[in-house]
Amino acid sequence: MVKILGSKWLILTQYYPPEIGAPQIRLRHLAKELQLQGIDVEVITAMPNYPKGEIFPGYSTSKWSIRETIDGVPVQRMWVYAGSGKAAVVRLLNYFSFTFTALFAVLFGPRPDVMFVESQPLSLGVIAMLMKWIRGVPYIYNVPDLQVDVARQLGFIQSELFLRLASQLEDIFLMQSWKVSTVTHRFIKHLQERGVPPPQITFLPNGADTNFLRPKPVCSELLNRWKLNEKKIFLYVGTHAYYHGLDTVINAANILQEERQVAFLMIGSGPERRRIIELARTLRLQNVIFDQSPYEEMDDLYSICYASIATLRDVEVARTMRLSKIFPSLSCGVPVIYAGCGEAADVIHEHHCGITVEPENPERLAATIRQFAADRTSRDSMGRIGRKLVESDYSWKVIVNRWLSELDLEVTPDGLRMVS
Repeated sequence: MVKILGSKWLILTQYYPPEIGAPQIRLRHLAKELQLQGIDVEVITAMPNYPKGEIFPGYSTSKWSIRETIDGVPVQRMWVYAGSGKAAVVRLLNYFSFTFTALFAVLFGPRPDVMFVESQPLSLGVIAMLMKWIRGVPYIYNVPDLQVDVARQLGFIQSELFLRLASQLEDIFLMQSWKVSTVTHRFIKHLQERGVPPPQITFLPNGADTNFLRPKPVCSELLNRWKLNEKKIFLYVGTHAYYHGLDTVINAANILQEERQVAFLMIGSGPERRRIIELARTLRLQNVIFDQSPYEEMDDLYSICYASIATLRDVEVARTMRLSKIFPSLSCGVPVIYAGCGEAADVIHEHHCGITVEPENPERLAATIRQFAADRTSRDSMGRIGRKLVESDYSWKVIVNRWLSELDLEVTPDGLRMVS
């Protein structure tokens, strides 16, 4: 790996811990691993408010900016209009308010050698280009999701003119970048088809903290908390969003009501959470529990579950995705039942660390859960395979070191130099 000791990096993202979510976890570990490589890292982000659209307790709703340190990494938080939901005006105010405040923080702050920009929201690309043009800072444009394609296929945005303009703007941000990073091989192919040169694209997938998330004895405190002793618990943990299609899980639970040893635990938040809870209430389900659990007890959470569940709707864009939630489960030695298509399904099927079923088919999911619950030997074998897989290929240390080796960097007495 090329030596990059002493370089200064700025990570620009609207989403960061203590918020919970795939981008937040990925960027937290990216910052930690970069720091371990001797890189001077700083993060500029928003006041935490995702997913409820409410500023977290302990953070100011009136201050323009505050500073804190997370995992030894300095973090500057900027004011944001806190809001969420499906209302386009509210969401745009949320996005553009942070873009506006972050623009001042970046343009008038210390000049970094490299800027790593999370592409969601799309408007952050404007800041990246201005930093390149005004201050000569190269940027890495990180694409964790095909956001324009998702908005089009799921009907989030109806205006074809707006979608076309957003796609054209995204193309400009991609082509102006020094490097593009993305999370799946199919995203890489998609970006190449859009004209991004292959040497410009790097692979930065999701993974897991294998030191923290590891197999451990069952946590009796959590079993007692939810009154789940003597149950085989099937866990969904993560964002409750439309494209996850969580109706499939609830309808499978409805089919399995008579299976007294099976219970479903739904942990997380998101725009679909309230509707999914209401659906379970309408069906009078006694085998589904909804609650919250902080990231700090995730190892204990996985210790009590028999298997985890991940789902996606049956839409074309889902076939390009690799859901991040599979890796914490596998890291803890817990196999995954995956109801969906795409690279996550490929990983599970190819490595025999779980079971895949077709998306949006609650009958098939229920039958798989019933069969899986009766086969402890296969369950334990898949769990061991999953743990070994994450240790070898998907720990954050392995992922970030491998990604850094794709970046052609050289530190000189005058600072960071691109050698590609």
